[in-house]
Amino acid sequence: MEHGRQRRSYSPEFKLRAVERMRAGERVSALAVEFGVRRKFLYAWKDAVETGRGFPGKGHPFQAAAGPAAGRAGVVRDGAERIKELEALVGRLTLENRFFKSALQSIEELRQLRSASSSAASSPKSRR
Repeated sequence: MEHGRQRRSYSPEFKLRAVERMRAGERVSALAVEFGVRRKFLYAWKDAVETGRGFPGKGHPFQAAAGPAAGRAGVVRDGAERIKELEALVGRLTLENRFFKSALQSIEELRQLRSASSSAASSPKSRR
């Protein structure tokens, strides 16, 4: 950090406002100038909201800002989208699980048939 420059701290509400405006289609360069932040911070904040992680750096996770003025609708919408994604993943994994379980049962049945047929075909050892 350069001498004479202090590190600024932004509230979760401030970050959410910026992210909501990015999502609304406003130019990131213009937002960076207006909010007085670097573009990379705006992208990091957007990524934090979209992935459900807290905001990078010091401060609180974005969920802490879940008040009426904090863009709660965007967070709730993201949560609903995330739930849909996770439900789709659960469905896909359930189908895969059923497929592999069925395949494993088929393999086990084939093994049992082979072992039953091979033991019936062999003759008992002779005694001396």
